[in-house]
This record gives sequence, C-alpha cells and structure tokens, in this order.
Amino acid sequence: MSLKDDWKETLNAVYEAMEGSEASLDYSERHNIRSAAILTIADDETAAMAAEHLAPQTAGKTVVEIGGGIGLLALHMGRYATRVYCIEANPMWSWVFAGALLRQKPKNVSFLFGSADEFLGCVKGDVALFCTHSDVKGMSLVAAQFAPLVIDVWGEIIEKSITRGANWARHWRTII
Repeated sequence: MSLKDDWKETLNAVYEAMEGSEASLDYSERHNIRSAAILTIADDETAAMAAEHLAPQTAGKTVVEIGGGIGLLALHMGRYATRVYCIEANPMWSWVFAGALLRQKPKNVSFLFGSADEFLGCVKGDVALFCTHSDVKGMSLVAAQFAPLVIDVWGEIIEKSITRGANWARHWRTII
C-alpha cells in the first residue's frame, strides 16, 4: 500500500467516524464553524501546485491560512513564505495531519487549533488566505482581520485556470 493510499484510507475513516456525528455537529455549533468539514486540499500534489501558484503573492511574507484542514497547503507554502500560521478549527483533522507534521513540518510553519476568531489580535500577517467551497463570504470576512491582502485560493485558481491552458484547468476541475 502506498502513502497516498494510506492517506485516502485515513481520510475516509475520519469522514466516516465524524462527518454528521452528534459530537461533530455540537462542536461546530459551540465554535461557530459554518464551513463544511470537507477537505479542499487532501494530497501533496495539489498542495504543491497551489503553493507554487501562490508563491508570487506569499514569497518572503507572513501568511495566515484560515481553515487549513490537514495542513498540506501550509507545509508547502512554508517553502516560499517567511512564516506561515495555519489555523484550523476542526479537531477531526488532527488525526490525519499529525503524521505529515512529524515527517515534513519546517520551523517557519505553525499550526493553531481553534476557531480563527480566537486568534484575532494575536496573529497578524501580510497575506491571509483560505481554500474552501463553503462559507466563502464568512472566511473572507475573518481573513480580512488578519492581513491587508486576502486570497480566496479556489476562487483565484478557478478564475485563472479559465484563461490558462487546458491542463491547468482540467486538474483543478477534477479536484473540486
């Protein structure tokens, strides 16, 4: 079994155990989480492509990622950014990203567990970004409180993929 298959198995187990469970729904309500507990970036290839796409806007800067999921995008952005703060409210992803952190976490990438609004005033960046299909408006509003430049990663990638080559567009459409 490959590492990629391992990730898929682990992610499927987390989805099965937690998605829609009473504990998960109660937690989301208590912490005012409005986005769906569905990963947007769930593999290294996608994370690397997204980080490379974002590099011109994040290189040498402090980046705050809101809703980092299992942390793959943050790990890859650490190659370009001076500092990355990855904030994730949903603890169900901790089961999955602990393994990635042990293998890949550089010193310039920090993971914060809790709702993003818990870190307002404590964390400041040059760029705040989020990568989601749900609660885009809410994520934009929160992100704007962390940095002057806010990037809706999927919105930007989809918009640019329309004007780029078919391969770029095809890749992003298959993972959305």
